[in-house]
Amino acid sequence: MKNVITTVLILTLFSFLSYGQESKPSPQVVVHLLDYLAKDYGGAVRDGKVISESEYAEQVEFAKIVGTNADGVEELKADQTFATEIKALQQMISSKASADDVGKLARKLQQDAIRLAEIDVAPRSLPDLPNGAKLFQTNCASCHGATGHGDGPTAKGLEPAPANFFDSELVWNSAPYKFYNTIRLGVPGTAMAAFGQLSDKEIWDLAFYLKSLPFAGLNHTVAPAKLGLKEAATMTDREIATSLGDSDDVKASIASLRAIGSTGDRGNPLEIAELLLNESLTAAKSGDFTKANDFALRAYLEGIEPLEPKMRANLPGLVEEIESLMIGYRSSLQKRESAGKIEGQKKEIFGKLDEVKKLFAESKMSPGVAFGAAFSIFLREGFEAVLIIVILISILRAMDQPRAVRWVHFGWVAAITVGIAAWFASGLLLSMSGLSRELLEGVISLLAVVVLIYVGFWLHRYAEMKKWRSFLETKLKAGLGRQSYFALALVAFMAVFREAFEVVLFLRAIWIDLDQSGQNIAGAGILSSLAILIVLSYFAIKESKKLPLGMLFEVCSWMMMALAIILIGKGIHSLQEAGFVGADAVGIPLRIDLLGIYPSYQTLVAQLVLASLFAVLFISARKSTSTAH
Repeated sequence: MKNVITTVLILTLFSFLSYGQESKPSPQVVVHLLDYLAKDYGGAVRDGKVISESEYAEQVEFAKIVGTNADGVEELKADQTFATEIKALQQMISSKASADDVGKLARKLQQDAIRLAEIDVAPRSLPDLPNGAKLFQTNCASCHGATGHGDGPTAKGLEPAPANFFDSELVWNSAPYKFYNTIRLGVPGTAMAAFGQLSDKEIWDLAFYLKSLPFAGLNHTVAPAKLGLKEAATMTDREIATSLGDSDDVKASIASLRAIGSTGDRGNPLEIAELLLNESLTAAKSGDFTKANDFALRAYLEGIEPLEPKMRANLPGLVEEIESLMIGYRSSLQKRESAGKIEGQKKEIFGKLDEVKKLFAESKMSPGVAFGAAFSIFLREGFEAVLIIVILISILRAMDQPRAVRWVHFGWVAAITVGIAAWFASGLLLSMSGLSRELLEGVISLLAVVVLIYVGFWLHRYAEMKKWRSFLETKLKAGLGRQSYFALALVAFMAVFREAFEVVLFLRAIWIDLDQSGQNIAGAGILSSLAILIVLSYFAIKESKKLPLGMLFEVCSWMMMALAIILIGKGIHSLQEAGFVGADAVGIPLRIDLLGIYPSYQTLVAQLVLASLFAVLFISARKSTSTAH
């Protein structure tokens, strides 16, 4: 008991020193203590009389600290009205004014301080509730208890007692931002010390986790209130309930909102998308289009992109519609168009997301859809890879280069091996941010374009039989060089790895939505598409032997060029989705995934430029050939 009292006294002394002798006055302290004045003053004064001397002394001290910090913060000191109202608040507390009047003025000053000092009142990214849970057990459980009921092993004897995060009064009248300030700054006169060792992100994770605790066992499938991240961070549960009106699902709606940043069944990506789009619109209305665009990009990557495979399987064509709408929305932000137009675009996106929610709520993926989804995904992604591999093997066999064929086999086998490893590590892959996935796909596509251009022109160079004979006489007898072998293996690896990466992501996203029988059916879809790919590959290679070698080279060269044009479109599109390339929408809904054609000027111009380059080089090569003859 003696040790506990000593600890409390030390922490209390530290808390007073940290507030009373700040080396640098803090606007956050002003906001934090104004919150306490608004909430706790009524427990010290009633009807003009002091009902608790200790509470009243604390209120007077808090008001003094607020004034000291406000005088030291240039943004607050420069506003004459704010300075005058701080003095008025101190005078009201000194004269024992009503709790209602003190509370109203304290709340007003709190919002003014946030505005004047431009304080961030929301996290810069979605909170990570699992990380918050780990931080709670490490830093808070000893006092607040392992479950947050305020019954930790060191809680006995502490005055005031540690907060019980399940207490209805605290639940309804608190917000993550309040918890953020308490964790960051501590509470003077109590054992709640400041946690200066934690980063801002860690404190936000912990603050949002604390708000989620009372709702852990409730239904999280009900759509949350359509609020932005700022509102979710600053609004109390009571304020959210008031904004929802007479809704039957008020508590469930709040529970779903407080689960934002969780994982598993509690995390709904579509709700995350809506929350971030609301935040994007708020930023755009305030004139901060850079932040608005950032929120819009994250709304797609964190809220929509993870559900693309499931949407493709259940709502064919809707993914493309949503992507086009998102591109148009971001384009409007980049052009700084009117708030009315941007809000209209946001509402249109919300309408599409509501369609997705309705479908997901109605049923799980049916066995037929599971088979079709797995079959089509594997066949579509595998076809592009097989095409390149078949072309390479056909040519090398025609050249009688078995060693080079082995290098091609090495390349695609290595890619499939990596893909299989990725499947078993798919938990990590699915936790990878959408940004990482899109960026990786974009870079791989563009690297493949470079190699395809090289290989395509190499094939075209030897398409003419006269040059081909010369090549045979001078090069083939000695065999291809080591660099050529490596290039062939690299083409094979990249062609297959990009598709294997997408297959893993898409199939795993579908897999988690299926029971055991559904997974078996989806597996049958994969095996069926694999069988078709094997048969197609066999006949393609077999028939290619009957083609004249020059014609084979010519046909394969043009196919390589076509694949390069397709992949540059896909690569630019992936980089657009990752935010590394702008996305200016064209006026028509032009989108053909198979050909890498998307409704943006950037992708179309890149494809046209590459096609023009091919035309110039081929014309130049023809003229050179004619001159030689």
